[in-house]
Amino acid sequence: MPRPRDESHAIHGTGQQMSVLRFFILAGPTAVGKSDFAVEIAECMRTEIVGADAFQVYQGFEILSGKPSLALQARVKHHLIGALPVTENCDAARFTALAEKEIDDLNQRGLVPLVVGGSGFYIDALLNPLPDLPPSDQPLRDQLAQEPLDSLLAELKRCDPLAFAQIDRQNRRRIERAIEVIRLTGKPFSTYRRPRTSESQDSGLVLSRPRPDLHHRIDQRVRWMLENGAIEEVSSAGELSMTARQMIGISEIIRFLSKEISFHECAQLIQAATRQYAKRQITWFNARPFRTFPAEGSARDAAQFYHEKGPITVSGKQ
Repeated sequence: MPRPRDESHAIHGTGQQMSVLRFFILAGPTAVGKSDFAVEIAECMRTEIVGADAFQVYQGFEILSGKPSLALQARVKHHLIGALPVTENCDAARFTALAEKEIDDLNQRGLVPLVVGGSGFYIDALLNPLPDLPPSDQPLRDQLAQEPLDSLLAELKRCDPLAFAQIDRQNRRRIERAIEVIRLTGKPFSTYRRPRTSESQDSGLVLSRPRPDLHHRIDQRVRWMLENGAIEEVSSAGELSMTARQMIGISEIIRFLSKEISFHECAQLIQAATRQYAKRQITWFNARPFRTFPAEGSARDAAQFYHEKGPITVSGKQ
């Protein structure tokens, strides 16, 4: 497989030393089969895996977040799985900092890792520099978390029509961040443009399945999670950060535990929310310069694709 070349650290015009990060990407919607397929690919390529999942990055919730099984993690070393306590918030900027460090460490060991996940915004943040946004304001974030989503969307439409037209209106965390930036700076969120990097970014595969097959797998997996520990994970969870509380299934299971809804209703709500999330993921990845690859395909063929294309290269921060 491709190895990092000697110029693993390049000097830019500012005189600052920047890491040149090299990695491959395997993305796809939830329940498509990324975990097993990624391990098969990594074994073919003799490399390791860096997770790119907004909820698998947290400790605990092994079942509800759909983490790779211990058996899979024993076959190939995984990074950024269970890396943060659930009491801490995590956004794209923090994920990028964590991922860049892991990738750089692996590159220095002669490995080009496989970045695996379904969190499109995290993957995009790794590929492209984030804008210089103001730091988060926790009191304001707490306030925004209490405001109705419709009210936040109305404010965004009024203050920043361009951002309103482009934003995922079901991604509450993203909407809250846009409003936070607007209130902190007095400027439209859309003015913080992200420059696109010029390096190759097409060494990525997006796993796909026919829609009926994917929906069937989602429904089956939700049932399995509820019957194999997800309810207990939620009932025993202590304090959760705002980010961790966004995990699909937590609010529904809490309603089940408080006897507001039945087990069947809980399962149906989680299944519906997961299908909607998968639809948004598919839309996101279809707009990226990645190649669609059948989830039932050969891991060796996928590894050969990566070998022929060569790794994605981006400039990371030192």
